Amino acid sequence: MDFSEVRIYQPGDDIRSIDWKVTARTSSTHTKVFQEERERPVLILLDQSESLYFGSRVRFKSVAAARLAATLGWTALDQGDRVGGIVFNHQGHRETRPRRSRKSLLRFIHDAIELNHQLAQPPEDGKRYPMSEMIAAAQRVSRHGCLVFIISDFQNADDELETRLSQLGQTNEIHGICIFDPLDKTLPPPGRYAITNGVDVQDINTASRTIQAEHTARFDRHNLFVNRIFSRAGGRLTQVVAQAEPEEYLNNLMHRRGVS
Repeated sequence: MDFSEVRIYQPGDDIRSIDWKVTARTSSTHTKVFQEERERPVLILLDQSESLYFGSRVRFKSVAAARLAATLGWTALDQGDRVGGIVFNHQGHRETRPRRSRKSLLRFIHDAIELNHQLAQPPEDGKRYPMSEMIAAAQRVSRHGCLVFIISDFQNADDELETRLSQLGQTNEIHGICIFDPLDKTLPPPGRYAITNGVDVQDINTASRTIQAEHTARFDRHNLFVNRIFSRAGGRLTQVVAQAEPEEYLNNLMHRRGVS
């Protein structure tokens, strides 16, 4: 319940809600009025793992995901919602519980930036933090009725992800946002190209139509898989190309949650 106002006491009002300070100041009995809390806490789950450390146009997928997370956070806060988030990468995660606070949202954005910078230094032990653990963390942080945005390319989806999403979707509304690069979907025109991960350089040959078709088919299968697990969890999924500006998708995402 949220505090609404202080007004003159009326017969039938709960005496436990009497505002004694106002009553003493005005010499007239006043009571506090409360109303049911109407805003929906927003929880943003942001993936900053290694598979997003890739980009062929304008920006990396990891940067596109972070920009969209920040835009969603500020929009929800401006609407009076409580906003929190979880940022995770190959090493672990950081949590910010939903609050109606600029300082709290800035802490979430700071975590996103810091973990984004860690992508340039992958762990030497090769360990990976399973994506299902991020959903498990969301179950601990969220309360019933949260609006949960999950921003990722979902390349690191593990076997437990579908189960965790279904559990999270039982008490919350979940929206998946799948970030992809154009090269994830379609290889460049036939030819030889050099690609790098920042350390090693490798040549690829895209002249084969078979390789081109297999690459596109792999992308389509992945989309079907991610769509299926969100559908089974009662959620929705939006595909977002990395070079797009967050504002291009913002209206669609916020409209889905019933906000005009």
